[in-house]
Parts: sequence; structure tokens; C-alpha cells
Amino acid sequence: MAQDVMELRQSTIAKIETLPREKLEAVLAFIDSLLARPTQPTAEPSTPQGSVEDLLALAGSWKFDPGELDEILHDIEVSRLMELEEFDDVLLA
Repeated sequence: MAQDVMELRQSTIAKIETLPREKLEAVLAFIDSLLARPTQPTAEPSTPQGSVEDLLALAGSWKFDPGELDEILHDIEVSRLMELEEFDDVLLA
């Protein structure tokens, strides 16, 4: 396992060393975003995922105005898509 991680790191570094400055900046921004994300525990295979009802069942009894949670989840999805588009634009530049 440790050997696999070392090989992965070495392979990653070798590829990074071939990138031009603009793409290095994009890689750094991506790494920073990964490091900023909280580590999530591995979900149990039987854990329900994907719907508002599933989220509320796991999170407890949060109180939202009608439609507010749907709007929050939509905003999160839009933000994630914009971030991915920006990352793709930088990589393709």
C-alpha cells in the first residue's frame, strides 16, 4: 500500500514537471480546493443517498422554509458545475 502511494506520487510529480506555468497554476488551485474540503467518512453501501428526504433522514430535523432546501442544493450544484468549467477552461488553455 505505501509503495503504491509512493509510485502514485512519483508519477504525479513526473507529469506535473512537464506542465507549462498556466497549467501548473490550475493544478495548484485544484490541490488547494481538495485540501480545503473536509474529509468525508466512507459511506456504508446501504446508506441512502441522493434525495432531499435521504439527506434529512441522515441530518436530523432541520427546519427550512418551503423550497429553501431545494434552492440551496441547486445553488451548490450550480457552484460545483461552474468550478468544474473553470478548471476545464484553465486546463484546456
